[in-house]
Amino acid sequence: MDFALYIRTVGAAVVLSALMDILAPEGSFKKYCRLAWGFVVVAAMLGPLTSGFSYENVEIPDTAAAQAQARARVLTEHKKNLEAITEERFPGCRAYIEVDGEGRVTALTVNGPADANEVMEYAGELNLDMDRVKINEDK
Repeated sequence: MDFALYIRTVGAAVVLSALMDILAPEGSFKKYCRLAWGFVVVAAMLGPLTSGFSYENVEIPDTAAAQAQARARVLTEHKKNLEAITEERFPGCRAYIEVDGEGRVTALTVNGPADANEVMEYAGELNLDMDRVKINEDK
């Protein structure tokens, strides 16, 4: 139901209600007429909520795709945080870290003047195989 039709329907119900109120005879019958026409006006106002709603037009997001996007964002932030922590631990160095789908560190590259033993110790704290660690001191 479009908005213009909704306004016309409610307006017609209100006008008919007022007309019937004027035409109804005085007494207790008028009280019941007002009640009945009040229900008609309320029904006209609630009509779009009850009859015009269809689930066919509701777009339901793909929850699997939304979860995958959220997971990718979380993993990206996790990677950035680990790189920032690594750069704080080794001042003057730039760190590059790779993580798997579970957020575990799979590779570490440190560019800059870092002590190799300290980097290897740090890689052990990250449960990283030593063959997945690179230190480039010339950068």
